[in-house]
Amino acid sequence: MIPISRVTAFITGATGFIGSVLCRKIVAENGIVYALVRENSKNIDRLPVDKNLKVIYGDLDDFGYIREQLSQIETNINVFYHLGWKGVGNKDRNDPVQSQNIESTIQSLLLAHSLGCSKWVGTGSQAEYGPINSKISEEHLTKPTTFYGASKLSACILSQVLGHQLNMSTVWARIFSTYGPGDNSGWMLIDLINTLLDKQKPKLTLGEQLWDYLYVDDAANALYKLGTAVNSQGVYNLGSGNATKLKKIIEITRDLIDPALPLGFGEIPYRIDQVMHLEADVSKLIRDTGWQAEIDLETGLRRTIDYIKNEKNKVKE
Repeated sequence: MIPISRVTAFITGATGFIGSVLCRKIVAENGIVYALVRENSKNIDRLPVDKNLKVIYGDLDDFGYIREQLSQIETNINVFYHLGWKGVGNKDRNDPVQSQNIESTIQSLLLAHSLGCSKWVGTGSQAEYGPINSKISEEHLTKPTTFYGASKLSACILSQVLGHQLNMSTVWARIFSTYGPGDNSGWMLIDLINTLLDKQKPKLTLGEQLWDYLYVDDAANALYKLGTAVNSQGVYNLGSGNATKLKKIIEITRDLIDPALPLGFGEIPYRIDQVMHLEADVSKLIRDTGWQAEIDLETGLRRTIDYIKNEKNKVKE
């Protein structure tokens, strides 16, 4: 494969948490982005306003309509990023809607092939492995325990098979835990920050879990490199590669907001299926792309806190 000197990317899930940061990354690297956005999307303001970002309206349920729009404009798309996925919230992890994402993943790969893309990059999840209380490499057995994890794994396997049949380079990035400005509520770190900024005591487990958190800009940079690296192919874990005890992460977060605030450790029992060690082995990612995480945990938490604080102040105004 010839190295890609200038990225021209099509991105599904472009207004999502990681997708919008990936859009900004590509534009910052003087690339061109065709961003798939649903009509009347409430998150379109996440996208950068730039001459090199072009919005394509459409939905993952209708790739025919997307293909029709692209046929009317002159494009030279060389990398296809498929980040779009229905049902990413915790409450949707066992919703049958998950299976619909398998078909849209396949359709995105077929579209990428018809556009002449040299590489297709899809995003999976650590949920494909199921509970594993140790550092996880790509060689670990996959035993998902949710519809979400099983659907991601199915999409992974089928995209690798289809990519081989089409003689097209395909990458599947299994994302562990990401965080940063713009993340949605419903996740531990974001809910913790909101609670502490409201001067309330959060209810917590004992916090003995070892957890791998990756700042969103580092995640987007990894996807960018996976899309442009000559040797990237197959499945990659995407995390920081380092695990920190959750209690320490929570205490750092509290201290950045107000060291005097109380923390309710032990007020919530562990779940029966509680994962106590979630950590990605990212040696393959580093080897094939040269990527390294750049934002340390305290810096990333401070940026996230400042963002949420500013958003709260806007609401008050």
